[in-house]
Amino acid sequence: MRDGVELGAILYLPIDRSDRLPTVMEMTPYLADNLHREAISFTREGMAFLAVDCRGRGGSNAEFQQWVNDGPDGYDTIEWIAAQSWSDGQVGLTGGSYTGWNQWMIAGTLPASLKTIVPSAAFMPGYDIPRGGIGSPYIYRWRLTLKGHSISWNMAADVLLFNRIQGDLYARNRSYLEVQDELGFHATGWEDDLLSTTWGPIWEARRPAQDALSKLDIPVLSLTGLYDTCLIGTLEHHRRLQQHGSDKARENNYLVIGPWDHRGMDGCDQVYGLKFGPAAALDVPKLKFDWYRWVFGHGEKPAFLDAPIKYYLTGNEEWRNAESLDSLCSKSRPLYLASDGKADDIFRSGWLADEIGNTPPDSFVSDPNDLRPLETESTLSNSPELASGGGAVFPRAYNSLFFILGGEDPTNAVFCHNTYGQGVIYHTPPMDAPAEVIGEPALDLWVTCDAPDADLAVLLYEVLEDGSVIFLSSSQLRLRHRDGGDETMPLNTPVLLKFPRFRFVARRIARNSRLRLVVRATACSFMQKNLNSATPVPDQQPGEERVANIQVLHDLEHPSLFRLPTSPEFAR
Repeated sequence: MRDGVELGAILYLPIDRSDRLPTVMEMTPYLADNLHREAISFTREGMAFLAVDCRGRGGSNAEFQQWVNDGPDGYDTIEWIAAQSWSDGQVGLTGGSYTGWNQWMIAGTLPASLKTIVPSAAFMPGYDIPRGGIGSPYIYRWRLTLKGHSISWNMAADVLLFNRIQGDLYARNRSYLEVQDELGFHATGWEDDLLSTTWGPIWEARRPAQDALSKLDIPVLSLTGLYDTCLIGTLEHHRRLQQHGSDKARENNYLVIGPWDHRGMDGCDQVYGLKFGPAAALDVPKLKFDWYRWVFGHGEKPAFLDAPIKYYLTGNEEWRNAESLDSLCSKSRPLYLASDGKADDIFRSGWLADEIGNTPPDSFVSDPNDLRPLETESTLSNSPELASGGGAVFPRAYNSLFFILGGEDPTNAVFCHNTYGQGVIYHTPPMDAPAEVIGEPALDLWVTCDAPDADLAVLLYEVLEDGSVIFLSSSQLRLRHRDGGDETMPLNTPVLLKFPRFRFVARRIARNSRLRLVVRATACSFMQKNLNSATPVPDQQPGEERVANIQVLHDLEHPSLFRLPTSPEFAR
């Protein structure tokens, strides 16, 4: 590298090569050796593959610091590849999650030899976590996987271990920063997600600059899933290129949204207990191979990419086309919240109506002292244990509001069944005909609160005729960050909350199904605890906890409104 640090890598070349080759590269913190099978598949398609250990990982020198060195190191590596005798000077990037994110950062350094990036499930710091201004200790769990130069999958995969450690800190109103003391491992920078919960310079530095995007002119193929925990981040990366990229980049900015979760980005037809049609199992590796061949000048553009946006409509079980995300999110049906003043149970809920009503407010609490929701986290989900992702079988999952909000475990409604008085629930009447819900929902919620702050989550489900549920979308918000700043709530005063970006949804709602909207406190060991005091959350101390009494208003003066994205024939 430019500062003299040496990175370790494994180079794969086709055995029968005769000419110089285009190269696909992935710079991974998860050890280059773990890319062996993927690398071999690229060589069989006539391309070279370079598996690179991120700085400080595997065979690379120095110390690993997430979010810091990948951009410049990626630039230097790409230009090194282009200078090698086996290279034809063309380089493409691949990878998912963290290595989906670092492709964007590397592209933002504008290496001359970079011809394309293909990010899957690309994480975006500040959007995926902290989401809605609510921090999470999840990044510590992830960072523990990458301690030293080795890999620690098993400890990081022990969800119950983290439930217990974080649950104990939650119960004692202690900061999640102390999780590192419990496990004896500290990694520089992991705590940013708990300390910097508003958007600002720390997050802006972890995405390509607008000026760099304006100069980027390479084709981009992004992939994500309706149940991908990084769905929001992936869509934001795509949107930023559409907004700031060059004309050439915008013309070749493609996005595929499958019915997949974070683990199933190679194409799968099942997410936990939710099964899809055969078309869901798209041959994603072939799509990528064809894409690279097209970009490198050795083939035609993949026939599947006949529109800039390809998305899978669940329920119909088919792929659809769109010209842009904005066009998909342009139609909505307004549904107004209403109730008899007691919408705190799935069997005695409020309702979502087509017309503005004038009904009494609903009340619930955000109680930092109520530990009952954490008991739910210590039990296993009732969803089937098979989670299909390239044929892998994952252990049965524990109930977790954090992961359900992120799209995982989509048939689990345990956090609707008992809110412990910390939430309210609204239903539509049964649908008299199927309806397509496509796009990003929105919620304008009028509330009063008698505490300076609180954290709220929103869940949207389809409730089928037999009572089973399918997760559709979610949002979350720390009330002091409601306008993007850091201002406490005015006490007992009506305030309009506009919940930040909901997860994209694409589903055909069945006849006789209902929609369920849940607004609830976020009590969860994988979400930063808010004591609801006036003190900024990272600085709160035991003894500051307050019960927040929250009212949801839906009268003529304060019409709380849910906007359901939908097909034109269902919009009003």
